[in-house]
Amino acid sequence: MNTSIDLRQFRYFVAVCDELNFGRAAKRLNISQPPLSRQIRQLEEQLGVQLFIRTGSGVLLTSAGEAFLPEVKRALSQAEKAIEVARSAREMEQGTFVIGYTTVFDRSVFPEVAAHFQSQFSGWKLITKGDHSVNLVRDIRKGKVDVAFIGLHTETSGLESVVIHEESMVVALPANHPLALKRSISFTSLNSEMMFWFERHMNPGFYDYCKNFFEDIGFRPATLPEPTDHHILLGLISEGQGFALIPASLKNIKRKGVVFREIKEDAAMIKIGISAAYLKSNTSPILKNLLSLIKST
Repeated sequence: MNTSIDLRQFRYFVAVCDELNFGRAAKRLNISQPPLSRQIRQLEEQLGVQLFIRTGSGVLLTSAGEAFLPEVKRALSQAEKAIEVARSAREMEQGTFVIGYTTVFDRSVFPEVAAHFQSQFSGWKLITKGDHSVNLVRDIRKGKVDVAFIGLHTETSGLESVVIHEESMVVALPANHPLALKRSISFTSLNSEMMFWFERHMNPGFYDYCKNFFEDIGFRPATLPEPTDHHILLGLISEGQGFALIPASLKNIKRKGVVFREIKEDAAMIKIGISAAYLKSNTSPILKNLLSLIKST
């Protein structure tokens, strides 16, 4: 028996089994009937068995054909898996992976993935991008970013996300302000002060989260536009122009003339945090490995 059978013959055999008619099978395979009939005859000769009984209206499977069919399907499935594995291995060797970081937090709170990435995927190029959370979410949906560390309460419909960090907010205010003498500050004492605050379009989800909390406790200070750069923001605070609520991790940014104080009451109720967001349909071979690292840190 000649066992040099190729996958094309297996696919032709399955098509005829499904259609039980050479004409319909040939149409489905987008070939003419004679080559199909010839390949099936050749397959039968190579196997040394008859697979089909020809009838006036089509074909019927012989007992040998019925026994052969599930094994052929299994072989085709395994061949497709082998091809996928080979292609994935090739893709693992080189490529570009893009990670986004929200600029709201100090980088010290983000998982350290760069060293792991370079040791595991040395042939790949890692690109990092800092931006506002809403812009990073947009870029994930467009396929421009593979995974992004975004601020909690950002609208992420259609994306997968994993919470990786939470922290309290603190008050940043001028060092010469009377409230700077206190170890912690109440929202009530800040109600008559000017607060730097961001516009809703910058992050509608987090804006609405804070707005609802402020309304619940009756916190309604006058506001000033908040600069997107924290260094500029702290500079304005040091000049005495107002105060700001910022993530506790930003206390790592030292600025002369600015002090940071904890919020006295309800501090646990207003949290800010980070989640790793990504598209579930993202097939990058790096993503699964990176998410496992993030979850374990």
